Amino acid sequence: MAREDVLYTKEDGIATIKLNRPESRNAVSWEMHDLIAEALDDAKNDDTVRVLILTGADPAFCAGTDVRGGMAPSADWRLAQMERDTGERKIPWSFVDIAKPTIAAVNGVAVGMGAEYTIQCDIRIASEKARFGWIFPQRGLVADTGAGTYLLPRIVGLSNAFELAYSGDIIDAQEALRIGLVSKVVPHDDLLPSVKEMALRFSKGAPLSLRWTKQLIYRGLERDLETHAAFTNQIQAMAFQTEDHQEGVKSFLEKREPVFKGR
Repeated sequence: MAREDVLYTKEDGIATIKLNRPESRNAVSWEMHDLIAEALDDAKNDDTVRVLILTGADPAFCAGTDVRGGMAPSADWRLAQMERDTGERKIPWSFVDIAKPTIAAVNGVAVGMGAEYTIQCDIRIASEKARFGWIFPQRGLVADTGAGTYLLPRIVGLSNAFELAYSGDIIDAQEALRIGLVSKVVPHDDLLPSVKEMALRFSKGAPLSLRWTKQLIYRGLERDLETHAAFTNQIQAMAFQTEDHQEGVKSFLEKREPVFKGR
């Protein structure tokens, strides 16, 4: 396993994970999952990291799972993964689980596992060269992380999700924008600057507010309104007790930028 296959950097409170196998269009080997998990664990535990970006080395974002080294893992391996996932989940849901904003900077083709990765991130910004495809029917499979059958319908609507999941069609960036899969499409050379600008905006918010907001949005997908409203009230009661809330009010009254500490 080459550590260079997954690059991890941190700057100005923003962590970036870059899939770095351009010769394979950043297809993910099974060993790369461990490197991604390591980076996610670091971003999770580093209080200076406020936002996480996921991208790929040009020309692709991620061409899915790399099966050139052999067929996909056995059923026994999958069962072992399921058992592990009942504990502390690492892959495939860590981009959802990490209590910080995540942005997918989709610089090229994102198919199969690559497409799944994009929708595990909170927000997707696409280069004009981006392409998306849930190509699992062409491989005799289903969306392998579950994101394509759980998150995708909630992002693009039921009918669009069925069409993408049934057909395996690959759509371009403009079609992804039309159906709401991505938030915006930018010129290719502007992709990372645009995403980093967005990440910097997010990073100015109170860390606990961002954490709880993400938690509320995702848990809201699973709960009825009454339960969700009660949970929101509990979170807000905790938020009122934080130092960052006091700093937010104080900085507003003093007409200055707040200095949040995550507590």
